[in-house]
Amino acid sequence: MRGNLKDFSPTQILNLVSLAKKTGMLAIDRKDVKANLAFKEGKLVFVAVGDADGTLASVLQRSGRITKEQAAALAKRAQQTGDKQLGLLLIQKGYVSQAEIIQSIKKHALAAVNQFAAWKEGLFSFEPGQQPGDERITVPLDLENIIVQIARVQKLDEQLEEEIPSLDIHLKFTERPQVKMKELQLNKDEWRVINFIKPENTIRMIAKSCNMSDKQIRRVVGSLREAGLVELVQIRKREKLSDEEKSKKVALVSRLINHFQSMPAD
Repeated sequence: MRGNLKDFSPTQILNLVSLAKKTGMLAIDRKDVKANLAFKEGKLVFVAVGDADGTLASVLQRSGRITKEQAAALAKRAQQTGDKQLGLLLIQKGYVSQAEIIQSIKKHALAAVNQFAAWKEGLFSFEPGQQPGDERITVPLDLENIIVQIARVQKLDEQLEEEIPSLDIHLKFTERPQVKMKELQLNKDEWRVINFIKPENTIRMIAKSCNMSDKQIRRVVGSLREAGLVELVQIRKREKLSDEEKSKKVALVSRLINHFQSMPAD
């Protein structure tokens, strides 16, 4: 099976693999990034998208279990032992538990497949029977549940585009005198956006400052609006009048003044 995501969407591919209980490797090649998704009997077992290559060191780093420096050291060790042996070693030393490894892999897989689901173009090919190397740790995930989650995210994005059709508008804090900003439980992205909310900044400017895509900034603004912390402000720009229009406006005002002055007093 080969094609282009322009003609065959990611969710259609996932549905086909799930319904047909396919086993194999889906490879996607785009100009900026490549991805590999492995399936076994219709279940997702491994995902690698760009720098998120699905290795244990990468997965644990992205989930916050280890630092970037620790991940680099573990990646070198994994080249000799493989991820499975590395995972056993980390469990035996008490650095992480088996449950934490599995949870981190699931979190990585869901984030990566959601990234893939948003792609609109790219060449893909499915190689039946192909699987990741034996050294990889695979965790089977039900595609039906993943597809449902993707549909929810896509629906939410569509709603946010309707609610925030333009990013060239401003934000302001709502009047909530009882709320103390320091006590709010916000994620990292929400705090970053809040720090850039100023009268002169549009949502687009904030997105650029925070290095966020249109979807990312809409999601953050949407969650802040839902929490009742911010609201949209449309600032109308003053229209520039030509000299002729200014003269006409001045003449009209003069006529109105003369009219009122000529009216008899009560």
